[in-house]
Amino acid sequence: MKSRIIELFKSLAGALEYRSRPWNYTPDELVVLCMHSTPKHMMPAFDTLLDFLQQHFKVLSPHQLDAYFNGEMNQGPYVLFTFDDGLRNNWHVANALHERGHAAYFFIVPDFVRAIDQEAYYRNAIRQSTKPIFDRHAEDVLALDESQLIQLLAQGHAIGSHSMSHTMRSTDDASKTKREVEQSKDELAAMLNCDVRAFCSIVNTNFSVGKQARALIDHHYRMHFTTFPGLNAETKNGRMIYRRNIELDWSQGMIKYALGKADLSRWKGEIERFQQL
Repeated sequence: MKSRIIELFKSLAGALEYRSRPWNYTPDELVVLCMHSTPKHMMPAFDTLLDFLQQHFKVLSPHQLDAYFNGEMNQGPYVLFTFDDGLRNNWHVANALHERGHAAYFFIVPDFVRAIDQEAYYRNAIRQSTKPIFDRHAEDVLALDESQLIQLLAQGHAIGSHSMSHTMRSTDDASKTKREVEQSKDELAAMLNCDVRAFCSIVNTNFSVGKQARALIDHHYRMHFTTFPGLNAETKNGRMIYRRNIELDWSQGMIKYALGKADLSRWKGEIERFQQL
């Protein structure tokens, strides 16, 4: 009941904010979307979302991020798609974006890809609480395999690390932290024969990334995608990229709320806490 009330509030607030002032983002703003499961039966919802986003943003390719963070992109505002966990059903959204000439970032968990029982791994290590609307077929709980990941790269998409195991915590010892951050990069690079330039922290950045992990991420990766929502144009910091979580079962009002500015101040303390590491 409580979650339903929160959803209704966000839906109403998002619709009202959008109606009063459709965000007014600067031409150099970058809104990074964080998405997860994308089942085949929900592709019409994704097409609707993409149509809506293209009314307000230009879709940025992962391969334009260096130019963006160097201050060379100011014909936006822009939107970048990112997908966490590497579920096999992300194959549908990857193809849908490719057909429209767009590319996205896919953040992969190597232990999930190589798990003998992927469904058990997914439910234990990645997403303990799921919704029936998302989990209808095997591909909704299994990982993209190596051949599919290689095909994503061939389509122009980018692959990044989402930690080695998706059990990363800020309190991990040095050995576990090194495995989650450094070894995950090496494993993906060897598996896919590609340069892995981005790390995406899991669950909640403050919960999963401590001082040592942050130092390793900054040393081994060009970019760090966080769980914090914010305005990327204010800092243009590739090692602290803000993202907005969106799911395909959300109402348009909730999506507008996630894309807006009304909720950003609530995250100020969390962001400052991470910056002080």
